[in-house]
This record gives sequence, structure tokens and C-alpha cells, in this order.
Amino acid sequence: MRLPFQLFALVLALPVAAETRCEGTPVSIAAPPLHAERLCTAVQAALPKLAACGLALETPVSITLADRLPGDCLGLYHCGEQRIELLAPDALSETRHADGVFAGLSDDHFFDSVVMHELAHAAHDARPCPSGLCLATSEYLAYNFQIMGLAAEDRARVEAALDMQSPVSHDAVNKVILLFAPNAFAARAWAHLNQRDDPCDYLRHVAAGDFTFDRPAR
Repeated sequence: MRLPFQLFALVLALPVAAETRCEGTPVSIAAPPLHAERLCTAVQAALPKLAACGLALETPVSITLADRLPGDCLGLYHCGEQRIELLAPDALSETRHADGVFAGLSDDHFFDSVVMHELAHAAHDARPCPSGLCLATSEYLAYNFQIMGLAAEDRARVEAALDMQSPVSHDAVNKVILLFAPNAFAARAWAHLNQRDDPCDYLRHVAAGDFTFDRPAR
């Protein structure tokens, strides 16, 4: 991610094996053998789900695992560099918050969801941005794909802690909420998406730049 929340940062890299391509994808992975296969499996599961709703990853991306990030950060997509850095699973388990939207997920399933989130950023980074800076729009996509990519029972755990019934307007999903209350942003984004007639088709329009959650740059 790209914010002062649990999913963004610079990293101190782990000792890693040589970078290898994740078979059948444009993603290269630099990780110890203990984690490389696990990470590749998460990538291979995530990419078809992104593509199914209009956010195919069309450029090569590299992923590196780290054992430390500043503050509470869990990962980072480097805009324009096609590069993702993530906390390794063990470090993520120690760093993640015990509350928030994803608190009900196991460590393993949460790690996989973070992979999905960052791949959504990578896929969206190659798309046009009508407003000049698509921070809220990119996070709208990333959070929603992060939740959409969960198994049904995990989505139910997430939704159990959210208000899915109260109407969420387009303007209620914005950069200010994202910056100061990212959990609230994620909750509003998911509720807003699920109040659309066809959530997957709506994501296609957002990915294409037809809908934006950012004001045009002045």
C-alpha cells in the first residue's frame, strides 16, 4: 500500500535466494526457499481474481520479503517501479494489529490477502488516472479485491464486524478518510461496492478510470 497504515513502508531485506519467476505469471519472487513456494501460490491464486473483475496484471512485477518495516507497516508497492516489498509471514504475524477490518483472519489467510492488496496496486499503477493522483481510487480497488479474494467464510468474518446495511455514498469514500481512518475507509469501500448492482462490473469501471474517488488535481 501507500499510506501510514499497516501495509506500507521501506524495508530491511531478509537474506534471500536468487530471484525466480512464479510460473505462469509476470511476477518474480526474491525470498528464502521456506517462503518462496508459499508466496508464489498466493500470487497464482490472486491474479485470476484480479483479472476476472477488470484488473489484470499486465506488467512484470517483483516481490521481495523483509523481516522489518518502519512502524506498523506490512508492505509497500513502489509506484512506477513495478516492485512490491512485504513482511515475511512470521514477521507479519508479530506486527499485525489485533483489531480492525481483518482481525478475524488467520495469519496465513491475512498474509495471502496482503499479497492480493499489493498486486491490485501493481495492476492499477499501469492504468490511466483521470484525476492526476488516484490514491483513494487505488486503495478502493486494493481493499475491495483484498476482501473479495478471501474464502467465503473469511469474508463472512470480515463482514460480521462491518455495517453492511447503511447506505454509503460515493463521497463518503475519500482520501481524507483513507489518510486518517484507513480501517473506516476499508469498511466503507466494501459496503459501498456491495451496494452496487454488479460489484465485479463496478470494479471493472473503476479500474478503467470511468469512476474515481479522487478529485481532479488543480
